[in-house]
Amino acid sequence: MHTQPPAQLTSHRREVRTRLLAAAEQQLEELGFAATSPADVSLLAGIGRTTFYEYFSDMEDVLVSLVEQRMPEVTKRIVALVPHELPMRDQLAELAVRMVEFAATDHVLGVRLHQDLPALRPDIQARIGTAHRSLSAEFARIYTTGVAQGELRSIPPDLAGLFLRELVMAAAKTLMNLDEPKSRLHEVADELVRFLLHGLDPV
Repeated sequence: MHTQPPAQLTSHRREVRTRLLAAAEQQLEELGFAATSPADVSLLAGIGRTTFYEYFSDMEDVLVSLVEQRMPEVTKRIVALVPHELPMRDQLAELAVRMVEFAATDHVLGVRLHQDLPALRPDIQARIGTAHRSLSAEFARIYTTGVAQGELRSIPPDLAGLFLRELVMAAAKTLMNLDEPKSRLHEVADELVRFLLHGLDPV
C-alpha cells in the first residue's frame, strides 16, 4: 500500500501526518525500527491508533516516508559542502567524508536504516533507493568526470557505487559503536579517504 502523497492532503491532514512522522522519528532514534510500533507512534503523537492507518500502512511505510521527507534537504546540504572547484579526487573524498559524518550521526536515516534495509519489503527498498537517487547521481558525476580527466581509475559503475556505499557504511558503523562518534571522526575519515583514493589510483 502506498499512502496518499502529502501534496494531496488537506491542511489538517498534513498537520496530523507531520505529527505522526515527528513522533515516529523520535521513537526510531530512541528505540530503533524493530522496537517501534504504530501504537508507540500514535501514543507519542497524541493521535488515535486507528487514525495512524489512515496515513500509513505500517511502520515500513512510516520509515520510508521519513526518508522521502528528509533526504532531499540532506542531499542538498551534503552536496553544498563539497567545493566544486576542487579536483575530482578531492571532491570524491569530500563527498565520502560528508556521507560518513551524516550516516554515523543520524540514527534514523544513517546506519540503522541501512542495517534494517535488507529486511524491508522490495517496494519499500525501491522507494528508499529513489529517495537517495540525487546523492547517487552526485557521486556518479564526480566519479565519471574524474575517470574522463584521468584522475581516477575506471571500474564498472555499479561496482564503483557499491564499493563507495560499503566503505562509507563500514566507516560509519565504526563510529556508531562509540559513545562519542565525533571523537574519532577525523581519524576514520582520513583512513577512508586513503583507502578509497588509492584503490582508485590510475594504473
